[in-house]
Amino acid sequence: MPMYVDMHCHCNELSIKEIDRYIKNGYILVAVSEDWESIREVLEYYRKYPGKLIPCLGIHPWVIHRYSAEDAHRIVKLVLENDIKCLGEVGLDTIFVPKTIEHQRTIFRIFVDAAKEYGLILNLHTPGTWREVYEILIRNSIDRAYFHWYTGPLKLLEDIEATGYYIGANPAWRIQGKHRRILEHVSLDMVITESDAPYRYKGIMLRPEMVRDTIRFLAESRSMDFEEVRNRILSNAKKLLGFS
Repeated sequence: MPMYVDMHCHCNELSIKEIDRYIKNGYILVAVSEDWESIREVLEYYRKYPGKLIPCLGIHPWVIHRYSAEDAHRIVKLVLENDIKCLGEVGLDTIFVPKTIEHQRTIFRIFVDAAKEYGLILNLHTPGTWREVYEILIRNSIDRAYFHWYTGPLKLLEDIEATGYYIGANPAWRIQGKHRRILEHVSLDMVITESDAPYRYKGIMLRPEMVRDTIRFLAESRSMDFEEVRNRILSNAKKLLGFS
């Protein structure tokens, strides 16, 4: 059975029936969280699907105003206690929530410090802060990072690739021109598919099965075989996530 990767999925908003179906059909689901409620739900799914669903715990920048540094430290403790390898969805956002940027930076510093100390992956939310976040990662010698739904500068892609980080290819390419141009431009060696499901974006409900359309788009835009691109993306995910 062919395997597909969804590197950024809000699985807590999907039903058990849906999760079962995706896993049975060869999907690797990386489940991000954004607050305490979703963290609890992701942990439940993680225990229900050991080895099948990869959890990421974190605080989304959009709700960061409701959380303290103590909350961030408690999340890091949960990550370590449950042998989880990924923090997410975490990051900085000056486009949608600029008023909380200083508090965002305080909380993000805690997650970056934890990633550095314990070798954790960062599943990143970075609207408007792509360069700032990249420079924070470099200063702190972060080994593994993933820029979810990347819409940043094309010129930053070379730096991201040179450092061994990855960007997310999201189904929004269908209607978002800047993301489409990035996917046409980017090296396949730094791309992993994602859905951000179940998220409604400008009339499109993003779903995990859409990663297949993204693979097809990446293949056709490069005159490559679908299976070759699927395997390249799977290889990237294995390198980042550390599974065989």
